[in-house]
Amino acid sequence: MRVGMTATVPFLEMRQVRRTMKTRATQLAVLAIAAVGLSACAGPRAFTRGTYEDPEQIAMLDDRWNQNDMQLVAKKIIESLQAWKQRDALDKPVVVLETPRNRTTEHIDLQALYDHVKTALINSGQFTFLDKAARQEIAKEYEYQESGYVDPNEATGMGRQRAARFLLGLVITSNVQQVGKDKLVYYKATFELTDIETTEIVWTGHKEITKAFKKKSIGL
Repeated sequence: MRVGMTATVPFLEMRQVRRTMKTRATQLAVLAIAAVGLSACAGPRAFTRGTYEDPEQIAMLDDRWNQNDMQLVAKKIIESLQAWKQRDALDKPVVVLETPRNRTTEHIDLQALYDHVKTALINSGQFTFLDKAARQEIAKEYEYQESGYVDPNEATGMGRQRAARFLLGLVITSNVQQVGKDKLVYYKATFELTDIETTEIVWTGHKEITKAFKKKSIGL
């Protein structure tokens, strides 16, 4: 009797071990399938569908300088410069752009801001802007036109460029204050118009922008 009972015990233990192994195998299979599903959901993503938005519409997706800030600054400066010209009854001022100065901690495309202001003022017919950036290319073109390959009657030589009367400069500064979940971002863009002959600052204008943000959790 004892012998039969002794033989039965290992048999039962083996069955229990097999059941345990089968259960673990099933659990591992379920976990593997779940892992594959999660990896598929959390795999590389890309922006594949979009819509056109009105560039004049104010939209702030983060706490950095954006196109709306640029438009607010440009609008103020354009109106102020046009008022200055009318007030002083000037002829069409000839302006050249100074290298802009960015005194913030952000990368801000100040050339885009310059272009916004310049385009509006040129199209208004009230200002003339000279292309300082193209001077080297123009100098090369002068050399080519004087090389003999170009009809002398059509060649454009040196000594006919217009001289700038005013230098338009830009500097932008910022200040960031953050306490807990609250953040305040302040920008100040200042433009100055300098008389090149006298170095007198004949006009200056600025635009201040303050934006408030609250930190929130970003999750699935």
